[in-house]
Amino acid sequence: MKNHCAEHTRSHEFVCFACNELMCSRCTINHNNDHPDHVQQYDHIDNIRHYLNNLNLSESDNSKNNNNSYNVNNKDNLHLKAIWETLKTSTSLYQSLSATEDEIKQHFEQLHQYLVIEEHKLRGPIINDNDTIINQIDSNINQLKYIVNIINLNNKLNNKLEYNSIDNNDDSQSITEDTTEQYSTTTIMKSIISSSSLETFISDNNQTLFNDDHDPFNIDELIKQYNNDSSSLLLDIIHKYNNQFNMTTEINDNNNNNNKTSSIQSLSYKLKIKQPDFNQLNSIINRSIKLNRVVESSLLTTNNDDNKSSYIFTTHRSRGATLINTSNNNSIEQLDLNYDFYNTYQSIVSIGEYIYVFGGSDNPKKWMKFSMKSKSIEHIGDFKGIKGDRYFPVCYDGQDHIYLVIDFPKVKIDRFNINTMTFERYYQLPDEYDDQISAMIFKGSLYSISYKENNILKLDLVNSTITNHQIDIAPFRSCHDNNGNFFIYDEVTKRLIKYNVESKQSSNLEPIPKENECLFLIYHQESPTSSFIYSFGGVRQGNFKYSVEDDDWKSFLEDDKFDREWCASTSIQY
Repeated sequence: MKNHCAEHTRSHEFVCFACNELMCSRCTINHNNDHPDHVQQYDHIDNIRHYLNNLNLSESDNSKNNNNSYNVNNKDNLHLKAIWETLKTSTSLYQSLSATEDEIKQHFEQLHQYLVIEEHKLRGPIINDNDTIINQIDSNINQLKYIVNIINLNNKLNNKLEYNSIDNNDDSQSITEDTTEQYSTTTIMKSIISSSSLETFISDNNQTLFNDDHDPFNIDELIKQYNNDSSSLLLDIIHKYNNQFNMTTEINDNNNNNNKTSSIQSLSYKLKIKQPDFNQLNSIINRSIKLNRVVESSLLTTNNDDNKSSYIFTTHRSRGATLINTSNNNSIEQLDLNYDFYNTYQSIVSIGEYIYVFGGSDNPKKWMKFSMKSKSIEHIGDFKGIKGDRYFPVCYDGQDHIYLVIDFPKVKIDRFNINTMTFERYYQLPDEYDDQISAMIFKGSLYSISYKENNILKLDLVNSTITNHQIDIAPFRSCHDNNGNFFIYDEVTKRLIKYNVESKQSSNLEPIPKENECLFLIYHQESPTSSFIYSFGGVRQGNFKYSVEDDDWKSFLEDDKFDREWCASTSIQY
């Protein structure tokens, strides 16, 4: 790569991030004429160096650097934040998948050598996925190391001894033995988990992964190769980084980083185990354990073409719905559906591009299927084979069935097959159970919250056995995250808690800021690191938004014109 423009015999001063082309000042005129759509996508080396000089890893989103015009900062900030979020998500997912793998392994160890083949058939997908995750982590670490080396090179070119928050010469730190183990993916993942931020991760590994002694750029030799022109040297190294890590492709894909983290996060498995009858081993083996992905997609590709957005679908009493695109600054689209949604609270579930709503005041024996693709109701059907009702909780098992927890005249669990669009009776609960307000299927069991009772029922969908969780709150309203956590509100004590069905532990959350006797809650995850609880009361009761990460309530949709009390709302990715 020459460090001068061959046509104009001038030093390169600009880089176009749309086509990854280096240019001198004369070249920019022709480039603007040939590519007018690229004019906002290239920058001068002075701006780039100014950005690098002022970069602060503790604020990797650089939301405060409004005066910086460097395009990488404006669009991807050298992908630092995206890489870090992906590393955190990948590592957490790896641990979750490994726990599932161990559970499978323990089950098959009871069956000894007869089940070795079956064991490997089921462990195989998880092992392959974890291998893919390890490869992705290694790739992201290599990117991170390269970026840090660029930053350090820039500092050396400026005769600086340290770079903002990266201090590789801190004498107060203990000496870490430089061994092969320090560079293993397992050790790196442990460090990622224990690090509270990207800055601390780099600092904790500054004697190994990010050691100056391992810097691939020999500055004395390199500067000679570029005739002591440090700007050309830096531009060329950035150019090589872009080529090596496909920077151009990622910059052109505005949603790519969100897709990488969301696709990684959405990978999970549902494991069902049933202890076999050893007297009938041959016939039971295939029924004793099943492993299914909860979400089907090409989840571990770095270039995800799905480009899914995150929405909230919230209905109202004017026979319509409001579609809120939380991936696009909460942009709103009003839908006139001519369908009555009153008293359908909790009787709604989203699956792929579809939203299903069951029952209601005017439609106690009907159900409807809404398509996000067509933005219209695709089907309205009758409850055939079961009795209908209003405001009963429903939940999806991740495969073929939606389960309906109907409490009239007695609490029973029916289910709806989304493929055949038929209903069937499933389970009759004992008389001791009454109204239910929220239901979730998690790891092969259906959990349901009892109205104003200190109790959560657990129905094992494999063995059809019931157990109870005792809780210290009387639920009035509830929602869940489909991942083992209920968010429960008590109207008497005004408490809001998060309850985990695995650990059976609860934690208090920030109280809801406004009393609302018709309070209704839904959980919505906007990104791998950002999740919320929404309360939709509409024009009379108000709408509120709670950040799970920040433990903070705020008003939302303040100019709402619709009455949303007792009407259905759901979160959907499409």
